[in-house]
Amino acid sequence: MGPLSETEVFGFSLCLFFMTLAAVVMNFLVCLVVYRSKELRRHISSVFIVNLAVCDFMMSIFAMPYSFGAVVVNHWPFGNFWCQTTGFWNLVLSLAAVLTLATISIDRYIAVIKPLQYRAKMTLQWALVMIVFVWIQATVFAIAPIGLGWYEFNSHYFFCTFPSELQTVEYIAFKVLTYTANVGVSLLILLSTYYKIFGVAKLHSRRIGHAVISTVHFAPGVRGAMSTESSRQREFKAARKILFVIGAFVCCVAPYTTIRLIELVKGYQPLSHRLTIAFSWVAYLKSAIDPFIYGLLQRRFRRALFELFVGPQRARMARNSLPCGPIRLSVRAKRQSSQSETWTAGLNIVKSSSLDS
Repeated sequence: MGPLSETEVFGFSLCLFFMTLAAVVMNFLVCLVVYRSKELRRHISSVFIVNLAVCDFMMSIFAMPYSFGAVVVNHWPFGNFWCQTTGFWNLVLSLAAVLTLATISIDRYIAVIKPLQYRAKMTLQWALVMIVFVWIQATVFAIAPIGLGWYEFNSHYFFCTFPSELQTVEYIAFKVLTYTANVGVSLLILLSTYYKIFGVAKLHSRRIGHAVISTVHFAPGVRGAMSTESSRQREFKAARKILFVIGAFVCCVAPYTTIRLIELVKGYQPLSHRLTIAFSWVAYLKSAIDPFIYGLLQRRFRRALFELFVGPQRARMARNSLPCGPIRLSVRAKRQSSQSETWTAGLNIVKSSSLDS
């Protein structure tokens, strides 16, 4: 495995520069939007999203720039103290971010599965307890290698982390436990909670579709706003969002975690620098895309971000403006009126059927 060429160094450096810039700006915006928005601060889920943004923001400050410098000069130029420091921060922040994703999925699971009990179960105190537990667990796993001397500059990944050649029993057990108790458990929680969430969303969508179809049957003059086709579209939309969340986690975290575990197999032959650097920096990519997945793609976050830049009064005026023209406004009003009539008729049918039973 030869050293990186100048073209490869330039390409890797450029990619990491833009990833770092995006992570800094977008995670800062998420924190700022929550700080400035009273509506977002009322939601308990914002606590977990801010914690994730803090983890990713600190990762872009305390870990990513040092890897950038190591690639540029082709060695570790910052000394042993910063090697230990960045090794600690890289691990504690990555583990805290992964565990925070699990807490977000738990929060959404409770909100969807038990909506009536959500406010009683997911209080601010419980949310803070979960966040504190996340940081304690991540810190415990990140401190242990300092005392054992396991943080060193790993030339395969171009940052300070666990060695790739060590094969002691203690090291193997610790490494397996670290990735299993954090990445493995978090992935299991994500898969189980979002599977349940999709099941509930699918069930509710079909119930709404059946109710509207029944409404159309009893009131032929009213066209339902939600037919079987629209029900399938809602199911597809929910599945797409869930697959996007889980897919981003798997694609960003799984390659690096897998290769670090494969290193423990006796007789393992290291991969090329190009692949190992790519795996580690794909894990860094998660810090840049998390703000989009868990923050800025949500409607209330986008609304709060728009108000942050243009002001609440101008944002309200923009939402109340009529960019579609009077004709499309009339069509929209008729459509909303038809939907309202449909829902009213449907609710009346459901109420009467429940009274009859």
